[in-house]
This record gives sequence, structure tokens and C-alpha cells, in this order.
Amino acid sequence: MAENGNTENYTADRPIVDPQEDRFQRYNFSKRIADTIINRKSKESIVFGLFGAWGEGKSSVLNFIDTELQKDNTIIRIHLNPWRYSDEDSLLKNFFDKIAKALGKKLKKKKEKIGGFIKRHGSLTRSLGLDITSIGTSMSDSTLETFKERVDGFLNSTENKIVIFVDDIDRLDKQEIYTLFRLVKLTADFSNTTYILSFDEMMVASAIGERFGSGDNKSGTSFLEKIIQVPLTIPKAQPEALKKFCFDLIDHSLKINSVNIPKEDVQRFVYQFSTNVLPRLDTPRLAVRYGNTLSFSIPLLNGEVNMVDLMLIEAVKIFYPEHYSFIKQNPGYFIDPYDNPVFGNDNSKSSKIENHLKELGKSVNNSEGIRYLLVNLFPNLETAFGNYHFSSEDKNAWYLQKRIVSAKYFDRYFSYAVIEGDISDIEFDRLLQNIDSANCVQDISGMIRSLIEKSDPGNFIQKLRSRETEFKWEDCVKIAKALCLVTDLLPNSGGMLGYGFDTTTGQTAIFIYQLLKNNKKEQDIYTLAKELMLFPPDFNFAYQLNNWFRVGDTDEDKLFVTEQYVELAKLLIKRSVDEAGDDSIFEKFPDHVHFLVPVWAEQDRPSLKKYIDEYLDRGKEKVLQLLRAFVPVQRSSVREGEYKTDITKNQFDYITSYFEKDDLYGRILENYSIEEIESEEPYWIDLSTKEFDQLNMVRQYIRWYNKQKEADSQK
Repeated sequence: MAENGNTENYTADRPIVDPQEDRFQRYNFSKRIADTIINRKSKESIVFGLFGAWGEGKSSVLNFIDTELQKDNTIIRIHLNPWRYSDEDSLLKNFFDKIAKALGKKLKKKKEKIGGFIKRHGSLTRSLGLDITSIGTSMSDSTLETFKERVDGFLNSTENKIVIFVDDIDRLDKQEIYTLFRLVKLTADFSNTTYILSFDEMMVASAIGERFGSGDNKSGTSFLEKIIQVPLTIPKAQPEALKKFCFDLIDHSLKINSVNIPKEDVQRFVYQFSTNVLPRLDTPRLAVRYGNTLSFSIPLLNGEVNMVDLMLIEAVKIFYPEHYSFIKQNPGYFIDPYDNPVFGNDNSKSSKIENHLKELGKSVNNSEGIRYLLVNLFPNLETAFGNYHFSSEDKNAWYLQKRIVSAKYFDRYFSYAVIEGDISDIEFDRLLQNIDSANCVQDISGMIRSLIEKSDPGNFIQKLRSRETEFKWEDCVKIAKALCLVTDLLPNSGGMLGYGFDTTTGQTAIFIYQLLKNNKKEQDIYTLAKELMLFPPDFNFAYQLNNWFRVGDTDEDKLFVTEQYVELAKLLIKRSVDEAGDDSIFEKFPDHVHFLVPVWAEQDRPSLKKYIDEYLDRGKEKVLQLLRAFVPVQRSSVREGEYKTDITKNQFDYITSYFEKDDLYGRILENYSIEEIESEEPYWIDLSTKEFDQLNMVRQYIRWYNKQKEADSQK
């Protein structure tokens, strides 16, 4: 078995013919067999048995023997491939037909030497023109003897010898194997005839043993011993030769796909493969199969996965197929953690994977090797088998390295493709390269938009977050602004308790905050922060950025000083007022008034009062819209979605700290009469099934207003 040349992507699993391709020192062994046949003086037939496992190179040895025999023109070589024939009759007919035709050709070339033969047996046509249609399972002894007599007559009258090669016997079913050996037993006594039978001895003995003696392997072996006079076992390929052959195939697959692997990764592969895989390599065929599976998978996943992990998991597929199937069907055992910061290790799950691997290990001769290999591929198993724990930094490193243990990459190794909705690492890396060279933020946002639209925005932001410490400051500025232009593609609903911090939009805001935090020493980070209050088309995103920029428990932790935060808030307030226009911030941005109003009041209360008065004077219903904007929104794990709740006493005090309570009261009565308001007591929503109602909101406000007036009158 050899490569077809460096221009080929795959190595053909074919027997070799050229002695120069012999990598396992079988040629001299083969030549010795050929020389024995050529130099043999006895005219009695003989049967050689060439034993070896599937894929060990038996067919190559037969080719070498045939090559040597071709050098002697007295040898008549006949190749019989019994597995090509569908039944016993066709096998027998084709066998005798091949002999008849081979001898017929030889007779035509030996006219000057066959006078005596023709004199004894008649014309050439009559001599070997046996009606083979009568040969089959019912062939008579007289028919067979007649044919054998004619063949013997020819062979005795010349110096010719017949060598009959029969390969792939172990591919036949039990009945076909029996038929083949029955044929050999009946015909093997041709003069000057040699049979070379190639097969896996144990497999054939097991199949044929069922018909003889006690019906076991021993009976089959005894039967073979009666037929085969020269049993020969194919020379075992030396481990070092097999190893070199396999590594040459691996190197070939990498070179034709232009794959360069860092030295430390090559070291990791060579150690794992040599220690835990090569002990399973016992035939050249396994090496060829592994080289070919690499030639298939590498072009599909080059740049999309960790190359060493790909080469090792493909090795598991070829050398430990049952383990491979189990991994593919049970990813949770390999990519999910076994430890929990609250509840500790999952001992039940650990016991299950231990038992599964022990059971799988029963079918292999290197169970410890595959165990060590799996631990290297799936480090979480370290926790299952011992007391080792991995940090969030470790897990992020697996993601960055595109390891098979990362949940985001696992499926790629088995689908041989980037899963729909996932982000191609090749395209992502190309984007980062373009960011470095691009000058226009709009061009960058267009590339990001294109990538997100054909994949998943969450995966894209996760990839960015995994690289957030690697960007140059100049690229940080470009990326932050470009992301502001694609927020329409980023989901912003749901999240933990509905607050949205863990939504894609929330993660994008955190990412931009981290870019600034990682570059806190840069002089113009505040300039960028101010731009980001106005740059995003979506006001809500600018608001989220403002919130994250304020994170930090101490002055040292914060990005900016108090005066700078005031300036950022002013920019955000001015933007909200400008964008709201005649609708006012209470209608346009009701979710943000809890930030906008207090900050505005702190900076310039008179201008806030003027803005409020002008708004309320636009119509009597405006007071209801203002109050509604200040009714708290509740989120709960026991109630789906978000919902408005109640004006509690605390909320009443909060509202009236910015608005004149008497003015609001008077404006409310322009919408509802006091009789209508007091006709029912207000109800309280809390976590009940009652829904928000505008009139109930008014009743709640009036209740607290009356209580406050009563308290004020008693002072």
C-alpha cells in the first residue's frame, strides 16, 4: 500500500507491485517463494498457504511473487478471484475455463514441441476443448479425470509449470469458502502445478471448521493442514516501519492542504498519537484509512477547528470506532462540566462515564491509552476522574483555541461543516483583518452586518468578547462605533428576569465597556465615550452604554470622574429631548425617565420644570401619560414577561419629589371626577393576576395624596 504521489489527495488502498514501493520488507520473502517454485524439481502439485490479517499486505506479496515468476517464460500464471463469482457452478466453470485458455495460449506458442501430445490426444481443439458447461456441483469423476489427463499430458510433454493464485478467500461466505477448498482438493494433483492461497487463517478455519469434526476452529485448522503443504505467515510489518508510513501519510495530508501547526501543538499531537494511538496500528491498511480520513476532513475544517483536536478525534474514529460513536452520541459526558460551584462534583454522572468507558474498553487492547487520549481531548474528564477543576479562564481558552471540548465547536468535528447559524472562524478572522486596515466605520459595520445576517448575532458577539483583550486601541474605536450601527440586528428582549443584561444587545454593551476598560490609560477614551452617547442610531443602546460606563465600586474602578459622568448624562438628556420632539420624553422614552428626570433635576431643575409644565399644558390627558411613565415595571420568575404594578407610598414620594403634587392632583381631576375616583377602593397588583388599569393608577395616586394632605394638616 502506498501513496499515489504528492499530487493526489488520497492514498489508494491497493496492493503494490513495484518492489521499490516495498516499505515493510516483504519483497525478499516473496522472491524466496517465487524462487522455490521456479527451482522445484518435483512434478507433484503443491499448495502454499499465505496467511495474514486483513490489510496486512497479502495481495502485495502475491504481486511480488507474480512479478518474479514473470521472469521465467515456462511459468503459466493463473489468477482466480473466487469472490467475483456468484455461485459454486460459476466458480468451478471459470476455474477450468481459465486453465483451458491458459494452456491453449501456451500450446499455440509451443507448436514445435507438442507433436507427441497431439499424437496421443488428438487435435489442439479436441485436446483442450473440454465442454466446461457440464462442470459444476455435479461434475463426474470421469469428466474431471479426462480434463486432468489432458492437462497432465501437456505439462509432462513440456517444461511448463502452472501457478494458480487465489486471493481474498476470507472475503467469501462459508459456503463459498468450502467450495473453493473442495475445488483445490479435487484438482490440486495436476502435474507441475502450484497453488498459492491467500487468506486470514483464523477466519477461514472458523468458517470451514463448522463442517468437520467438532465444528470448531481446531477442526477447521486440521482440514486446512490436509490441503496446504507449505503454510507461510506474511512477515509482520515492523512497528517502526508502520509508524513511519503512518506519519508520512499524515504529513502528506497536512502539506497538500497547506496546514501549518505550531511546534508546541505538533509536540502535543505526536505525544498523544504515538502513546495512545500507534499501539493500535497493526496493518498498513489502518494507516491508509487514517491518512485518507485526514485528507477528507482537513480541507473542510481547516481554520474552523483546532487542527490537533481534529487529527486526534479522527484517530479515535479509525482506531477506536466504538468510542467514537459513543462520544458523538453522548456529548454531555465530554463537554459539560462535572463540578458545580454550589453543589460540588456530580458523582452520579462521574460514575456513569467511568462505567461506560470500562465497558467500551473491554473491546480494545489499549483501554488505558484511549482513556488518556479522551482526557486530553476533553479536559472536563479530569474532574470526573479526579479532583481537578477548571476556571472560567480555562474554558474561554478552549473556546479561543476552537477545542472540541468547547460546546460551540463540538458539533463541527462530527458534521465536517460550520453549523447553520454558527460563525465561520475563517470569515471572522478575515473581518478582524479588514478592521485593522479599514478607515471607514460604515464599511466595517457593513461587513459585520453581512456576517451576522447569515449566522447568529449571539455567537458573533461571543467571539468578539473572547478576543476583547487582544484589540489595538485604534481598532477598539472602529469596532465600538461599527457595532452601534448594527444594533437593529441584536436581540434585546428577555434575559435573566427580563432585565436584558445577558441579551445580545446587553452583551454588546458590556463588550464595548470592556474595550474602554482594557484601554483605560488611553487619553481619548472619554472622547469616544462622549461620541457613543450620540453615535448609535438606537437611543436605548446609548443609554445601556451610559449605564455600563458607570460601573465600579470605587473611584479607581470607574472609567471616569464625576464631572465627566455629568457631561455624559447631559449629552444623553439633550439627545432624548431632541429625539422625543413634541412627544416628550415621557411618551418616547418611558423606560428611561427614572434616569433622565433625576439627573436633569440635579443639573438644572428650573429647565426641567419648564419642560414639564409645557408638556402638561398640551392637553389634559398628558398628566395620565406622565404618571404612567413613572409606574414601576415588575419582572418576576413566577410571572411571564414584564408588567406595570402600583404607585406605592415610596413611588408617590419619588414622583412628587420632581413634580408638584397639587398640580398633578388638579390636572387629574380634569380627567376624572372625584366621585368616579372614590367610587371604588384601589387594588394592588403586586404578584396577583390583576392587571394594570389607568383609573386604578389614579385612585392609588389620590389615596396617597389624601394621606399626605392629612399628615401635613396634623403637623
